[in-house]
Amino acid sequence: MFIANIIGVSINKIDPRKALFKKSEEVGYGSIRGYDFSEEFDAERFFDAFNDMGFQATNLGKAIELVRKMRKEKAMIFFGFTSNVSTSGMRDIVSYLVRNKLVHFLVTTTGGLEEDVIKTHGDFLHGSFDTDGAYLREKGVNRSGNIFVPNERYIWFEKFMKGPLESAYEDQKKTGKVCDSVEFVKKMGEALEHEKNKEQSFTYWAYKNNIPLLCVPLADGAIGDHIYFFRKEHKDFGIDLTHEVELLYDTVLNADRTGAIIIGGSVPKHHIMNAMMLREGADFTVYLNTGHEEEGSNAGANPDEAKSWGKAVAKKTDVKVWGEASITFPILVAAGFKL
Repeated sequence: MFIANIIGVSINKIDPRKALFKKSEEVGYGSIRGYDFSEEFDAERFFDAFNDMGFQATNLGKAIELVRKMRKEKAMIFFGFTSNVSTSGMRDIVSYLVRNKLVHFLVTTTGGLEEDVIKTHGDFLHGSFDTDGAYLREKGVNRSGNIFVPNERYIWFEKFMKGPLESAYEDQKKTGKVCDSVEFVKKMGEALEHEKNKEQSFTYWAYKNNIPLLCVPLADGAIGDHIYFFRKEHKDFGIDLTHEVELLYDTVLNADRTGAIIIGGSVPKHHIMNAMMLREGADFTVYLNTGHEEEGSNAGANPDEAKSWGKAVAKKTDVKVWGEASITFPILVAAGFKL
């Protein structure tokens, strides 16, 4: 009887069919569909199909379109990325872009620079996310995610760093001026001339192709360690950091069109986007990261937030692709730069 009464009330007072079958309007655009694998595979159609997939695939499809527009409109492309890009195989993709002059200005962290250089000496190795850290410490192996880096690589890097440091110090003694950070990074690229795997390095190709490569902050990581040791022996040694911001800002201001492609957050993202405020924002913006806006982090900040600061133009020429970059970045390059 109780159930019957409830049913009776719902039928008498509420029309369930009217609630379920509320009249709709065709709000939205296009049709959601996936790639048709029943046809002969076509790479260009496959990548174009991302636009219609929905979720983050559609955002990645938009990112591909924006990269193509950057290139078509001859925008100066500012490419920023965090150190884990160099740790992983994404480093080789960056080297491809720099070797072929497909990007025009680079900003990375100390880890991004030093790990790129270290790999010209020895590879990083496959490991596991859950390998015991104490065991690896006993073996002299450093872990970054599921990538292992034997400490021998850093022992070699200490010897390598003596070259650029001594060269910068000799120039300082001759001229009376300290080396600036941009020139110091070039010295690191030049010092790779004698390494057999130099052509795998974006640091080397940035030096060869005269593409600015900023490392911020330069005094972090293993590079910072060696600057520390060197300064203990040469108290008057210094590196000027002011030229790097002058070079970045001048380049941003003098570009006809600007595009930003940024992997992750941290200083590279902020350094590039902060400079874009001087010109009322980047013309094109593509973010690849897993940050959430709710935490208020730099990585999490989306392109619309950037517009509020004047870091991105107030147009629909921006996108954030939420996803792990070792998956999204190779797709972006394949579809945006290769096709």
